[in-house]
Parts: sequence; structure tokens; C-alpha cells
Amino acid sequence: MKHLIFIFTFAPLVYFAQAYKTVNNANPYKLMFGMGWSIWDNDGNPSGIADFDGMQAEVFPSRIFADYYFYKGWSAEASLAFVSYNGKKYVNQQANISGLSLSSDVNLKYSFFSLLGKGLVDPYLIAGVGGTLHPSGDTLSPSFFPTLNLGAGINFWFNNAVGLQLQSAGKIGLTSDFFGKADYLQHSIGLVVRLETVGGSKEGEFKKVKLKLDTKKKRIKTPRSKGGRKKGKGDDA
Repeated sequence: MKHLIFIFTFAPLVYFAQAYKTVNNANPYKLMFGMGWSIWDNDGNPSGIADFDGMQAEVFPSRIFADYYFYKGWSAEASLAFVSYNGKKYVNQQANISGLSLSSDVNLKYSFFSLLGKGLVDPYLIAGVGGTLHPSGDTLSPSFFPTLNLGAGINFWFNNAVGLQLQSAGKIGLTSDFFGKADYLQHSIGLVVRLETVGGSKEGEFKKVKLKLDTKKKRIKTPRSKGGRKKGKGDDA
């Protein structure tokens, strides 16, 4: 199955990240959102995982998503993607399948960004559920079916706020034909933006610490003699 091959391909990310320790406990962001291209691989050929000629894609952005950060690498992602089949490529090993396909997903996400020192590379894993609306011309899968999502991705940050996101997810159709014709792969590439705060909150780590200068006058205490009187110029040393 394509999704099983995908999972084993990205599994080393987990092992690689375990050797690092968290630099600090500050949350790297609060809200992340973006848009880009979604590429669907459901030609029905399990051995063609890298066969780009058989994948479905649009020439304009076809995926939007938003990600809300919780704590210590955990966040939730919601996304919406679509693709239009033109009948020129195989779908479940069938020709002349045309129509619009739409997917909506909610995934739990774990990022290794803090564990890797909060640098330019931000790999992550996702798992969740979704729903897919499929062209009715495909007689081997339902026109609508829920999915179990397993995947991985990586963000390449250009600065504290803007980056490039690559993501791949295996969609397992929750149908009577489990691990069957309703399964497919969904890849995406797009621009991602993260915000330090939401709703005016001052929480975050992007902001610079404001330094305050203490302008209050301070009294200088002078030493006293044994009798309790302040020492003057005429007093003996």
C-alpha cells in the first residue's frame, strides 16, 4: 500500500529528533496558516509512489490550512483541499474519470522544531481524520467517505514568520473495503506564515525585551563614628 510505504519513509524523523534536548520552554508561535498546491495520488498503482505523471494537481493554489499551537510541540491543523479530474489520467486504474474532488481534514500535529534547536528546519508528524468528496464516475470507491490520516511534513523558515511547507499524508478510506480503493496519497507544497500572538496576547518569544532605566534618586549613606556622630573633616582618622 502506498500509505504504508510513505509511513516507513518518514519514520526516521522520529528517531533523529530524539537525540536533541529542548532549548527553552517558550512557545515558538501561536497561530500558523498558509496556502499552496495539493497533489493527489490515487491512480490505483501501489508501486507508482513516485510516478508524478499519474498524479492530479491544479495550476493554481488548491489548499488552505490553519494550525493552532498548544504546548511543547503539539498543535491542531485544519485544512481544505481540492483537485479537478480532467479524465486524462487514471483514477483507481480507470480512465475517463472527471469531476471535482474535495477533502477536509483535522489533524493532531507534533513538531520537532524546539527539540532541534529552533533553527531553519522544522519537521513534524500528523495524524487525524477527514472526509473526501470523490467523483461519482469512479465506481470502485464511494462518492463520499471518511478517512484516517497519517503523514509527515517539514517547514523551512526564511525568518521568524515566513517559510515554505512540504507535506505528505496517507489517506486511509474508512469504508467496508478497508485498505482498498478509497485510499490515496495527498501531497502539498505552499507558503506558511506563523504569528507570535493571537488576540493581543503578550505571550511569545519573537518580541524583544524592553529595558527600563531606573531614574529614582538614591540617598548616599555616610559612615558614622562610634559615638553615633557623622565623621567630619576635623575628626581624627
